[in-house]
Amino acid sequence: MYSFNTKKYFSVPCLFFFSGANRLLFAIALLLAINSNAQDSLPKNYFINPLDIPVTLAGTFGEIRSDHYHTGIDMRTEGREGLVVHAVASGYVSRIVVSPYGYGNALYITHPNGYISLYGHLSKFNRKITNYVKSKQYADEKYTQDIALAAGQFNVEQGDTIAFSGSSGGADGPHLHFEIRNARNDDPINPLLAGYKVVDNLAPKIKGIALYPLNDSSTINNKHEALYIKAEKVNNRYLLAADSNINAYGSIGIAISCFDMADSIENRNGPYIKVLKDNGDTIYYTRMNVLDFSTIHFINGHIDYAAMHNRIDTLEYSFLQDNDKLRIYKKLVNKGRIYCRTKKNHTMEYFISDFNGNTSTLAFTIQGDIKKAKVYKDTAKFLAVASWDKPFSYSSGGMKIQIPAGALFNNMHFRYSLDTTSSNTAISPVYHIQDANTPLSANYTLMLKPNPYLPDSLLKKAVIVRLEGKSKVSVGGKWDNGYLVTHPRIFGKFMIAIDLYRPVIKPVNVFKDKDMSKDTVMAFDVTDNLSGVGYFKGTIDGKWILMESDSKKNWIYYTFDDHVAKGPHHLRLVVSDEVGNTTVYETDFTR
Repeated sequence: MYSFNTKKYFSVPCLFFFSGANRLLFAIALLLAINSNAQDSLPKNYFINPLDIPVTLAGTFGEIRSDHYHTGIDMRTEGREGLVVHAVASGYVSRIVVSPYGYGNALYITHPNGYISLYGHLSKFNRKITNYVKSKQYADEKYTQDIALAAGQFNVEQGDTIAFSGSSGGADGPHLHFEIRNARNDDPINPLLAGYKVVDNLAPKIKGIALYPLNDSSTINNKHEALYIKAEKVNNRYLLAADSNINAYGSIGIAISCFDMADSIENRNGPYIKVLKDNGDTIYYTRMNVLDFSTIHFINGHIDYAAMHNRIDTLEYSFLQDNDKLRIYKKLVNKGRIYCRTKKNHTMEYFISDFNGNTSTLAFTIQGDIKKAKVYKDTAKFLAVASWDKPFSYSSGGMKIQIPAGALFNNMHFRYSLDTTSSNTAISPVYHIQDANTPLSANYTLMLKPNPYLPDSLLKKAVIVRLEGKSKVSVGGKWDNGYLVTHPRIFGKFMIAIDLYRPVIKPVNVFKDKDMSKDTVMAFDVTDNLSGVGYFKGTIDGKWILMESDSKKNWIYYTFDDHVAKGPHHLRLVVSDEVGNTTVYETDFTR
């Protein structure tokens, strides 16, 4: 619905305006009062620090991540793995997860006061839990686990060693991901509300703002397109350029780019509170206390998705799209939208605060345009209008698409075309479906039909791929009545591709007849060119062994345990991709 012009991004010169020290002091006092009241949502001094070092943060609750909000806090571990992780309160281990993705190795502890604590990216569990999980893995002959446990099986006392910190799963580096959830509905709650103290005397930083025309008659500086303006800090004040006049007509929305930092830490974390005032009245107010997993993907409609998708900046809207189910709003007036009229000025002011109450402000003025704007007409061709609140379906030739109600954030002009001329269309055309800058809150169904006369032997190896420049990214697919069907959550260019290549297995520290008595692991670099690794199995002397996966390194590895005795042995590793192409690696070694 909104245009995005990367050439205009932050192109306006910068300078600043400030509203006065008294207003700043009042804002800080107000935010601190709000903060104090909000802390009643978690019991104080009930949960202890899970680490033996002071709490410093590599990520804050409610921080904007790709396709979701961060649902916990990331506790720094001094760049190291293996720090002792303690139970923050008494209770019982209710869930154990082992995965190469997401939280990696994770523990959930249910507490008698109605909350659940979660500990993610662990390097390993304590000995008792490790032995239990390993026995389950060997019994199931399966590395990944998601184990639900009853009360009484693994009871813990506050302060017990439950695990050790690491960087398993999707972690970019060593840290402890820590959450507190409401046991009744699984909603994550900001752990800082429990009273954890973080040394932070630095106010958030404001990078800039963006303004958007929100309907066909709206303009900003006589143009129907977004306007991006940088901000700078001068004498402890954030201001916009003196010559960056903002003249607007019609319905306007504003977004802000900002982040928080703490003392002696370089991480850019998310702020806690964002307030926008229009002529002194609060029209938008968010506070990151509680999130809801059922609506967490609505973040894609609360940011300038095109700017984030193209890795330009993270701009968070201070207004609502037509379809917005987020539960982060404490106050909204007219959905945060500003209605500009001739000769009516709007004195706008942002208040951005971290959890400790450190606050930054940015003030600017929007001047009502002196003349009525012309109605903007979208001249680009489109095939249909998809309403955000109704199911939408469209079919043409070898393509069918079904978008569920609520997956879009606004009504959308649906655009589609196909390309049969490029060099990679021997299996199917390239289907251009909308564009990748259009956000979605849910998956849709995409069905593609291949070119005729392809043999079944090839079709069994088919996947749908999304084209990203010169790269092809598999989005999978299952055959149904002549169509290959998948369920992506992004628009773009799609086609059917055939995966005929087997996975590649490269030994990292293994070779024929090697004496591995001094090695603790045997590791293999495993890659696949298209559909992705879907299955692996290792055996030694014909018996299953626990081979683990590190998705960041593309490693599959076995840590030697009591299942392999001293003497000569034979290893067999089988790896298959998602369409069944299989590679087998075999070698002899001794222990």
